[in-house]
Amino acid sequence: MKTHPTAPERCGATKLEAAEILFAGRVAMELARPDLPEWKRVCMETYVKCQEEDWLGHCYDCFRYCEGQKGEWPRNKCRRQQGDN
Repeated sequence: MKTHPTAPERCGATKLEAAEILFAGRVAMELARPDLPEWKRVCMETYVKCQEEDWLGHCYDCFRYCEGQKGEWPRNKCRRQQGDN
């Protein structure tokens, strides 16, 4: 992606995959900020779990919703797969 940032498909990634990868990097940088509001930290940490644990739903959309609701994650739209603890 570094070589072809405007054409991620040349590296085997779709534009959506590239956007999600770049967004994940921004999340990591934000989480390191000491002045980050607690509600935003909750949204980001839940987003990371959603991505890493392959939850049902679209993690980015749920993150945006959580931001708009100041920390309320939409569990009816993004959640662990049944059987995961």
